[in-house]
Amino acid sequence: MNEYLSANQSLLAVTDQGKSLDGSLTGSSLARQIAFGVLRHYFELASKVDCLVSKPLPEKNADIQLLIMSGIYSIDHLNRPVHASVNACVEATSDLNKVWAKKLVNGVLRSYLRKKEQIVGQIQADPESVTNHPQWLISRIEAAYPDQALAIFEANNVQPPMTLRVNLKQQSREEYLERLASIDIDACIGKHAPTAIYLSRPVAVDKLPNFDTGAASVQDEASQLVAPMMDIAAGMDVLDACAAPGGKSCHILETFSDINLIALDKDKRRLERVKENVARLQLNCQTVADDLKTFEPPNQLFDRILLDAPCSASGIIRRHPDIKLLRRDTDIAKLAETQLELLAKAWSLLKEEGELIYSTCSILPDENEMVVATFCSENPAAKTLSIDAQWGVGSAHGRYLLPVTGSSDGFFYAKLKKQTP
Repeated sequence: MNEYLSANQSLLAVTDQGKSLDGSLTGSSLARQIAFGVLRHYFELASKVDCLVSKPLPEKNADIQLLIMSGIYSIDHLNRPVHASVNACVEATSDLNKVWAKKLVNGVLRSYLRKKEQIVGQIQADPESVTNHPQWLISRIEAAYPDQALAIFEANNVQPPMTLRVNLKQQSREEYLERLASIDIDACIGKHAPTAIYLSRPVAVDKLPNFDTGAASVQDEASQLVAPMMDIAAGMDVLDACAAPGGKSCHILETFSDINLIALDKDKRRLERVKENVARLQLNCQTVADDLKTFEPPNQLFDRILLDAPCSASGIIRRHPDIKLLRRDTDIAKLAETQLELLAKAWSLLKEEGELIYSTCSILPDENEMVVATFCSENPAAKTLSIDAQWGVGSAHGRYLLPVTGSSDGFFYAKLKKQTP
């Protein structure tokens, strides 16, 4: 199948049907690269098309709009002959049953080749085109991080590195680096987590030494910082309240021995991923398919709880560029309400003197420190514990790790203790 047709189908699922890109991807690696690339550069590409066509294409021809955007992305970013990209886009019009659009697509793309420098200059006054973010998100990020905003936008628009978590029960990080080097996989250690390794380029997991027996797992470095924060001792009862796909649960089990961990998630299908990961790593825990809001463990409270709350995912946009199109400014307040509700429920399951980690893969204060601040103001027994670290940005109620090009995702962490009255 024409790579541009496959990419077009995935892109339409996102832009027209509101589906996630992950659940819509089809076709070859090139088709996937085009789909990801178009979404990462969506606002810039849309503006370029606007500059090239005399009037906007009607909604019924959104597929042709996306096809032209895919062609411009290919010209700008793919290491392939320009004529090959143009011809493939033109041919894809037939597969879309829109032969009439051949002349349009060919003309617009060739016009772009002639006027590229001029058009790039034309769109520089538009913040959405320059940052490739919607205005509402630009405003929120600039307000929260005026000095780091440009770096955040840049990090959000590039492909993230492939990061491994080394299972230190099986070998040291240095030993695993040597094993990677022995099979010509170039890698380096992470900056913050003692288990993190960055690969210079992605590889299939079946190419990683002893992946099938649990020597390593794929997990971003920001996520790898959670388990060590939990200060768990042997014999403790631990709840991972929103566990799927299981990366943090497995890291907790790798880090702390002889604990009783329940991995809870309301999505039965995604909970199967947790079971698969636990089995591959030869670990043991109880998995429960239930919504935290209604979860009632029989005669049990927990010493430690991890609540990795559902959020806008604004810290992992580079992995899920569809977020920039699927999220709305009005979603943030609704998410904050849900986060506060989940935090209150998790708190009710925590023992006196127990500790709770609240984390998200969002960098927006409304979903993070403001949620924690509101919760603490309503619960006098809740004490915010400091997170002693050299990384990230501290706040009154937690700590942020911002997305960095070539390094970790964006994340927020808060540590709460339930004080005895």
